[in-house]
Amino acid sequence: MIITTAGRSPSKLVMKAKKLSTSYGLSYKERGGVSIESLKEQYQDDIVVVGKERLYIAPLYDESNLFFHPNLAMIRAKRMFKGDEDPLISTAKLTEGMSFLDCTLGLASDSIITSIAVGSSGSVMGVEGNPLLYLLAKEGLSSFSSGNHLFDQAMRRIEVFHSDHLSLLQQTKSDSFDVVYFDPMFHSTIDSSSGMNSIRGQAVKSELTKEVIKEAMRVARERVVLKDHWKSDRFAQFGFTQHKRKTSLFHYGTIELN
Repeated sequence: MIITTAGRSPSKLVMKAKKLSTSYGLSYKERGGVSIESLKEQYQDDIVVVGKERLYIAPLYDESNLFFHPNLAMIRAKRMFKGDEDPLISTAKLTEGMSFLDCTLGLASDSIITSIAVGSSGSVMGVEGNPLLYLLAKEGLSSFSSGNHLFDQAMRRIEVFHSDHLSLLQQTKSDSFDVVYFDPMFHSTIDSSSGMNSIRGQAVKSELTKEVIKEAMRVARERVVLKDHWKSDRFAQFGFTQHKRKTSLFHYGTIELN
């Protein structure tokens, strides 16, 4: 990836871009009035652009930019704050003080909701293998302002790691988290983004396997949770009890460990 700044950026943004280039091991390039499309053509790479209001990614093979915004999570959170039940929280049986490992973080929509549920006494860790999504999630969770203090604090509490989930699980001690979670498909709201689809092709090929599920069962104390299309054969393939939801294209599955 190449990192640069928005056009005519002040020195403060240049400093921020250079700092991020060091943190993420990216190559920093002066913008110099050159268009983003020209930079993509010149370097044949995805471009991370540091702007005044937000950071975004211009994928090499797509004209649509990709940026962090917890759209769906904010809608779900508003319902939770009103006392409504969230399907993931009820399926995972998450309560305050519990720990949650999200093995397919993406742009962290589910992790934000679980962070709200477990509260400041709990913990949420997210793992993302795609370097572009990892950068967006890590920076977005640490800086995005929703205008809701509880929501923002939930975002800030999430720990984000760049790794494939099998490697991380293998390096994690047994019974380290109450719940281990997999959402191997992108959310439908994200799927509609052509920018996301272009990055999807570069995603780390971390398909669920029996070895992955076995490691997840070792790491989890209470249960392993899978979110997948209602027609998916992975529920039966890996021994999940499928919790059917008549009005949803996505179902949750659980493997109870106690």
